[in-house]
Amino acid sequence: MKRLVLIPLVCLLFGCSPSAPTTTDTTASNAASESGHSHEHGDLGPHGGHLLDLQPAGKHAEWTHDDEKHLIAVYLDDFDAEKVQEVKFVVDLEGVPQEEFPLTAGEQGWSITSETLMTHLNMGDVVKVQLLVIDDSGTQASVLEKHEDHHH
Repeated sequence: MKRLVLIPLVCLLFGCSPSAPTTTDTTASNAASESGHSHEHGDLGPHGGHLLDLQPAGKHAEWTHDDEKHLIAVYLDDFDAEKVQEVKFVVDLEGVPQEEFPLTAGEQGWSITSETLMTHLNMGDVVKVQLLVIDDSGTQASVLEKHEDHHH
C-alpha cells in the first residue's frame, strides 16, 4: 500500500515522463525586452496586421496592407481617437528629400492608398519608413520593418 502512495508522490515531485529538451527563442525574447515591448515580431494584432511599438510612450499601433490595392491601414487601439491630431508615414531614402504620407481618419482607423508608399514599404533596409502619431501628448514614432507576409 505504501508503494501506491509513493509512486504518485514521486511522479508529482519529479515527473514521470522523460523530459524533452526545451528550446527557447532567445533572440526574439531578447529583442522584445531590449525594445521595451513584450510582443514577438511575428505576432499579429487584432486586425490581422503587424504590431508596432510607438516611442516614447510605449503605445501600440497596428498596420495592415493590401499590395494589390496599394492600401495601408493603421489602427490605434491604444489611443484616444478624439485626441489624435495627425497620423502619417515618413520615408527617408538616401539622396532623396524626405517624403511624408498623411493618412485619413476613417470609422475604424486611419488609411492611405499610395503605390509609392507601398513600394517604399517593400524595399526593406534600403529605405527607412516611420509611422508618426501626433496626439495631445506629443509625437509617438516607430520604424517599420519589412515583412515577408503580405495581403493583410
